[in-house]
Amino acid sequence: MAELQLDGTKLTFHVKELLAWKQGGFVPPILVEVSPTNLCNHRCDFCAYEYLDRNGTYLDMERFRVILDELAAMGTKSLFYSGEGEPLIHKGLPDIIVHAGGMGFEQALNTNGARLLPAVADRILPWLSWVRWSINGVSREDYALHHRVSPRQFDLVMNNLTHAAQVKRALGLPVAIGVQFVYLGQSAATVIALAERMKAIGVSYFAVKQFNRHPNNPFELETPPPIAELLTILQLNDANFHATVRLGALEWQAPREYQRCQALPFFAEIVANGDVYACGPHLGNPAFCYGNIHDTSFATLWSGAGRRQVEAHVCSIPDLDAVCMPNCRLHEINRFLWKLSHPPEHPDLV
Repeated sequence: MAELQLDGTKLTFHVKELLAWKQGGFVPPILVEVSPTNLCNHRCDFCAYEYLDRNGTYLDMERFRVILDELAAMGTKSLFYSGEGEPLIHKGLPDIIVHAGGMGFEQALNTNGARLLPAVADRILPWLSWVRWSINGVSREDYALHHRVSPRQFDLVMNNLTHAAQVKRALGLPVAIGVQFVYLGQSAATVIALAERMKAIGVSYFAVKQFNRHPNNPFELETPPPIAELLTILQLNDANFHATVRLGALEWQAPREYQRCQALPFFAEIVANGDVYACGPHLGNPAFCYGNIHDTSFATLWSGAGRRQVEAHVCSIPDLDAVCMPNCRLHEINRFLWKLSHPPEHPDLV
């Protein structure tokens, strides 16, 4: 299995865009995150988007097909289906994944897996680079508690996951099938047992992540992860399976070393009603919204006054730690860009 990178940033592999950014030129969003709907079939107690209104909005896929043409012309490379709700609730998403894959976009999907039924998996897995399943319970009962669903949902998700792994093996697909587990106070032994089960099923990776609270979600977790015990899952690693504990979370308490958010040119998020946002943690906040794809083209939004106004607002924030959640989606990109724009002494002495 090729080396996986679950933390840090891959922006270093986009030299042309970095050079354009450094020279003040045009930079297309390398990645566009897409929220096909704001509905979700689960009600996870820790969810960063649980504060949003689940009013049954669906992205207009015909309009989005036009946007895909624009993104391709601009130079956008990848699409990530995630965001406000469960992406696969939108019945038009599989068609879009096949269509965008045919256009050459690299694509990824974040899902709770309940709607990733065998027929859907058979159709979309060949067009995806990776699928990340959100499984945050070590048993039927624990899963039901934190996802706030029936225990039967755990059985459904595990069956769907097993089928997806079988399809990957049978067809020799390069898609990475990963499982992200947000630690919510379970014993280390039960988490390790779940990792062992995932390895037996044939998933590509199992990542334990520390809970990262969104300011608008009242859910609190007082139990810190038992890092030393959890790290024993690394013993499960082999050529076909990668287990990890995402230790970057231990640095969250430290203040940001960068003073401005510089990552906005490389990323955008389109939500179900067509609004385009600078970043996910501020969905619903008009100060971070560039405009709406139903009012104008994406290219116009990307070069228009709305985006300039958002970037001016973000640059004027005196203390990002007071406004933005810790370890946000763009945090590692910002750390890299800050170092790039504030080099140390004697940078040529490599």
